[in-house]
Amino acid sequence: GDQYGAHTIVDFFEKRFGRKNKILTGWLQLFLLVIWIGIQAIAIASLASVLIGVDYVIALFFSAAITILYTAMGGLKVDIITDFIQFWIIVLVFIAMAIVGYQSIGSFGDLFAQLPKGHLDPLAFGGLSWFIGVILVSGFLYLGNTTHWQRIFSAESQSTAKKSFYLAIPIAAFLGFLVLFLGLVAAVKLPVGIQKETAIFTLMKGILPPWLVGFGFASILAVIMSSLDSLFVGGSTIIYKALFSQKNLDSRKEMIYARLLTAAFGVVGFGLAFIIPNIVTLSLLVTYLALIFVPPIFAGIYSKKISANACFYSILIPSIVLFVLFPILKEQVFVVTTLLGVLIITLYDKIFKRRGLEVIQNQS
Repeated sequence: GDQYGAHTIVDFFEKRFGRKNKILTGWLQLFLLVIWIGIQAIAIASLASVLIGVDYVIALFFSAAITILYTAMGGLKVDIITDFIQFWIIVLVFIAMAIVGYQSIGSFGDLFAQLPKGHLDPLAFGGLSWFIGVILVSGFLYLGNTTHWQRIFSAESQSTAKKSFYLAIPIAAFLGFLVLFLGLVAAVKLPVGIQKETAIFTLMKGILPPWLVGFGFASILAVIMSSLDSLFVGGSTIIYKALFSQKNLDSRKEMIYARLLTAAFGVVGFGLAFIIPNIVTLSLLVTYLALIFVPPIFAGIYSKKISANACFYSILIPSIVLFVLFPILKEQVFVVTTLLGVLIITLYDKIFKRRGLEVIQNQS
């Protein structure tokens, strides 16, 4: 990042594949980040509406104001500090919830015995193709997420960046098992037909003692805020570099413009939560969009032979297919888009260079 002046995933595509790839990835990454912000906004408003009875719209408005304000004023430094604090709140309260949830069930045997029929069927959500596809490609999801690139480029050194990600693996796995367990407890303790967006919040209110509910509220709030401030910083950085990278501005103006862009970007993301208040739908869409970036990223890092056109079309065509087919295929569409991206990035240059050579030979 320091060597090539790259501070975002968009910078990487510009340095490796040129300006048109920068423009395409810039727009798509901004769209991706806006959806992520919308997802977090829905979660925070749903939390407030379940636990303290605040209207969804009012909760959305106040959460937007608070999060946008402190991120715009503090920037990346505040983002990193608050991430550290929020992490420990998350870990401690989720552990407490798991212990209380286990005690309320009795034992793992009782838990599995009480689960609804078919609940543990791994093929129930999206079928066999979705299950296999998730196993194969889910580990690459972080490659297409600009917030992780932001963390890497912000690290003191390569060693620091590598160590932070390696150390995060067991912690992320531990938290993943906690969330999985709480999901199983929710399936047993909550009534059938509970809204997916509010299940964890309703469970928290139902199993935690009153004095712990407030801490539970804080933990979920910490999860959401931790994601939101990173998304604001990542999105505003992309926009700022696109608009002002070639202009000589004094530090005061740079700060003002950066804060205004952060605020504006946050407002757009929260606005999406008003339009599409469905976490599952938005989560699937943004995940599948992030996966589209994985093949060209691998090609850009490990191969010097891949052309700018191969990269461009391996992103553009699968993205169009995703937006067109998502309402039809829904959770299955990523099988098509991911495979299509891999085929284009690997075969484009071979096919079109060969055709170019044939044309030259025929003309001669």
